[in-house]
Amino acid sequence: MPSELIRAFDEAAATYDAVDVEFFTPMGAELVRRAGIRPGDHVLDVGCGRGAVLVPAAAAAGPDGRVTGIDLAPAMVELTARELSGLTTVSLTVGDAQRPEFAPGSFDVVTAGQVLFFLPDPPAALRAYRELLRPGGRLAFSSFAAHDPLYTRAVKAVSQFATGLVNRQPPGLSTFQDERSIRAALAEAGYGPVTVTEGVVVSRFRDIGHWMRWVASHAGRQVLNHIPQEVLPRATAAAEAELEGSRADDGGLRLTTTVRYTVAARDA
Repeated sequence: MPSELIRAFDEAAATYDAVDVEFFTPMGAELVRRAGIRPGDHVLDVGCGRGAVLVPAAAAAGPDGRVTGIDLAPAMVELTARELSGLTTVSLTVGDAQRPEFAPGSFDVVTAGQVLFFLPDPPAALRAYRELLRPGGRLAFSSFAAHDPLYTRAVKAVSQFATGLVNRQPPGLSTFQDERSIRAALAEAGYGPVTVTEGVVVSRFRDIGHWMRWVASHAGRQVLNHIPQEVLPRATAAAEAELEGSRADDGGLRLTTTVRYTVAARDA
């Protein structure tokens, strides 16, 4: 993962998934539900962030289970560990989702919520996860199937005001662009049966200021870090103009995201 993106996540850690917007939390809960985590399971959550997957996974694994979270952003790990200090079945450490350093066959389930497309070599990561799984284990991850078109337009409008921003697509995006590419990558990595399903998450924002705070609370912060403060009001106004079509009856903004959930068996 590029160092600049890690820095953006580190800076966003205090507000990540914590600005009163339904987004990563419902995605995490749904991923855990579809993963079929059972009481007593040992789970590895890669790119754990602030616990959107970690917390429901711990609840599903129960008091006899064990959930380990890793993330490359130290602040994410520190704040989440502090917040979950009362959960004795949960442990967190700074670690690389590309190359988790655990013994083969350590886990019943590996989960990854909206993180794999950031990795420099997703096929290698998929192979590594399979090695970490016990016989009968499962990999469960989420990826974006479709962003709200108005969100995409608003982010593009904001990006026009960024200076020195290298506009790169996440390196692993092509691996997760559709169901066919996902199934092909998992087959190549040696997994057995694969289930791919979709769900919708509706996010509501009080106003454009709330939307901008939300963008700053996740990977979008990388764009905002390149916008000079003196032009930020213009960037905000440009985003608001693009989002006007999402205006709800109460005056707030409403965006819909389609999420793809994939569960792959380790074995045939």
